Amino acid sequence: MRERLHAAGWGYAFISPALILVAVFLVLPIGFMLYISLHKWGLLGAPTFVGLDNFVYLANDDRFWRSIVNTIFYLVLAVPSQIGLGLFLAILVNKKVLAREGFRTIFFIPLAISFVAAGILFTWMFATTPIEGFFPRLLASVGLEFPRWQTTDAGWAMVMITLMNTWKSAGYCMIVYLAGLQGINKEWTEAAAIDGVRTQWQEFRFLTWPLLAPTTFLLVVTTVIFTVRGFEPIFVMTQGGPAGGTTTLVYYLFDKFPDTVGIASAAGTVLLVGVLALTLVQFLAQSRRATYY
Repeated sequence: MRERLHAAGWGYAFISPALILVAVFLVLPIGFMLYISLHKWGLLGAPTFVGLDNFVYLANDDRFWRSIVNTIFYLVLAVPSQIGLGLFLAILVNKKVLAREGFRTIFFIPLAISFVAAGILFTWMFATTPIEGFFPRLLASVGLEFPRWQTTDAGWAMVMITLMNTWKSAGYCMIVYLAGLQGINKEWTEAAAIDGVRTQWQEFRFLTWPLLAPTTFLLVVTTVIFTVRGFEPIFVMTQGGPAGGTTTLVYYLFDKFPDTVGIASAAGTVLLVGVLALTLVQFLAQSRRATYY
């Protein structure tokens, strides 16, 4: 027992720097957010305890509910597009084609660009006001009008943010899927061919896609988290507009800070609970799928 305790002590000693970082930069901020969510505070002066008043305010705030709807809409658009494009690119660069390494680098480069720079780039290319960007001018030259996503069309504004986010983040999904594809044993492919799999679509449907289920699960979880907490694309491209059409829960939280820190913390608590609930649902779905197979 003494030897086991001694070994465990050394183990905890080695991981203590990581535990300290997690405690300082994750556990303590979350605890402080939960504490402030029950108080009225404007950064100046001492917090005043108000109980659940901040959550009651959120429940009666139409902008808060619209931000939740916008967040769900953003997730529905962004998550499948990132994962789908990443899978397509992974399959493409996994084949033995000329300059395969070069294509991998090209598809991965957007991931190295900051969201701020990518947002500015897309705003410049697709701007409809005050000066039209490249693509609106190109459509105007053939008699077509580009959607006024910066001023009136909130739906198209969310599409433009999703387009930028997909271009920026698909490289991450590609790399993860590529690792999954290269982990598939070639003997399984040969066995599938013996069992009657003839076309590439059949191979993908009955062999590759089921074997990529754990990879897809990982990407769904991480992509949902990255998308929900995404702030920079909205701040740079639309600042929550037009008319609040792209105000997600994260941007709503930002808008309430620092004048009403308690309400912002309450919104952050709702965001935290929502992300945890989504992650739990995905874990349960994956566990049921694994049990089925």
